[in-house]
Amino acid sequence: MDSFIIGSQRTPGPLVSVAQVKGHLRLLRVFHNLRIIVEECKDRRIPAFAAQMDRDSRWVWFITLAIDRFERWVKSLQFAPLEKFINKHFPPIDVWMVWHAYLLNPCCYEEDCERLPILQQLRVLNVFVVASIDVGKSAKNRPSESRIATWHKQTGSYFDPFDAMAELTHKQMECPRCRTRVFVPFANDNGTGYSEQRFSALCPLPGCRLKITKGNLAVAKFVRDLTAPEDGSDHYMAGSLFCRNGKRDTRRAKAIKDQLIHSSQFCRKDFRSSNPRIARVDWEKEIKERIGYSWPLLKDAIAIALSDQHEPTRINILSAYEHDSPFSIDLLSAVQRQGIFIRRIDVLGWIKPGAFKDNDKLQILEHSLLRYHCFLDLAAAFPNLMPVPTLDIDLVWHSHQLMSGKYGVDSESYVGRRLDHPLAIEEGVLSTALDNTCRAWQSRFQVPYMHCGCPAPDETVFKKFIRFLRHYTRTPTRLQASLHPDHIPATHPSIHNAVLDPELRGLGAFRKPAHTQQDEMSDLVRLSHPLVVRKKRSNKSNLEPPSRLEGFVSEKMIGQPLNSQSRTTLRQDWDV
Repeated sequence: MDSFIIGSQRTPGPLVSVAQVKGHLRLLRVFHNLRIIVEECKDRRIPAFAAQMDRDSRWVWFITLAIDRFERWVKSLQFAPLEKFINKHFPPIDVWMVWHAYLLNPCCYEEDCERLPILQQLRVLNVFVVASIDVGKSAKNRPSESRIATWHKQTGSYFDPFDAMAELTHKQMECPRCRTRVFVPFANDNGTGYSEQRFSALCPLPGCRLKITKGNLAVAKFVRDLTAPEDGSDHYMAGSLFCRNGKRDTRRAKAIKDQLIHSSQFCRKDFRSSNPRIARVDWEKEIKERIGYSWPLLKDAIAIALSDQHEPTRINILSAYEHDSPFSIDLLSAVQRQGIFIRRIDVLGWIKPGAFKDNDKLQILEHSLLRYHCFLDLAAAFPNLMPVPTLDIDLVWHSHQLMSGKYGVDSESYVGRRLDHPLAIEEGVLSTALDNTCRAWQSRFQVPYMHCGCPAPDETVFKKFIRFLRHYTRTPTRLQASLHPDHIPATHPSIHNAVLDPELRGLGAFRKPAHTQQDEMSDLVRLSHPLVVRKKRSNKSNLEPPSRLEGFVSEKMIGQPLNSQSRTTLRQDWDV
């Protein structure tokens, strides 16, 4: 199709092309192969201590190194024209994997590019470079000598991530109390390395000796942002710039920071110096000591200070500060969750070389593009809807988000707001949103949203919803009731951003060994439970499935259609 209707507007052409989606699939194949090499220890350069880890811990360790390399890269980055950037500045594959996961959280990414000094050059690249890169080809090509040399000069590390492992042994950080520079190992014999679950380190300064943890590093991050000097520009707290509806509101963000600064929990109570720099250091120390360098106490203080704000606003801000990364999202979790999505795309066979070489297979991507533009039209028609994508739509959505600046302009122009792709959504919220997406899609386009065999929402509720939506204009499309056979499994819901409920479903029905989503569910369970909890639960036997399943998203995650008798039983349970 030459153009698409989104809301009340017609696009001049596809917002995403088939070529760009194919390039993204090539990139995903490179990421998938990299994960296999690390998890299965297929490279001899992997150190002996890492080879002795289990595959999950080894992959977490590798991602942690990649995030450290990403931080070095953005700090040293300099703007260059497109051709020069690709030839000399395009990052190694592990760093590109982190950048890729970051880009797929568009609201957090745009906010960070605006408020963090270390991302200012990346912000320029978002507009002039990212949308023009054939990401799959650029990542796959053998790096030139000048590209390798430029990387080493800027970051001081080897270009190849497996060569860099030998030198990347310690993480540099500041002690939250005395700000002494501390070097802690990424992994050690007692499991307290920076990449490990029980991380802790002791400040080497004799007069301090603070036990450094991810918690008090997170405290230091929040206090640092809160006390940042204005110096003529606006400084927002992470998670405050975008409203729940995707609208950008700088006035609101500034008001939230002012509210925090003037609250009794964080206001200055002791002015000891007229020197602004010394006064700021004293203020930071005062706040930290007031809450005892405790993340739980800081969470309570933030909740009290922002008690008049909407709960989603408080949740966004807290989630941006619950980790020690300078960025507003947990990049480790972001990369892991993208790994779940990539695994599902691999199961579909879509990242195999030549998967869409034949014309009959190419129509799968063409119809995925059509469904994605309809997805945007749905979001434009229902401003309060949180649309949940299927796998095929999510693939094209991701491809669009990789264009960063262009995605932001397109989203604002056609949808009317920044359509966000949150990193993690609670299972109950996702279930309700998926219900609403299916109903709205059926109402607007007169064809089912999913073709994978998953059951539709309850018919009685569905009919009520149809009556409620009658005043909306239906948009004519070329959506088909039947799809290519290899396309049908890709209309399954994309749930890599789900946060499973551990008591109801995360360890119950999702562990059924027969369903096709077993690997995905296992990954989601691991992400939803701390390591210590997983070890504790692994000793239990004969785990009983939950007696109650809420929302038909549970059936979809299992991946097998329920028969009418089972569905009737479930509905009876819901009505209790």
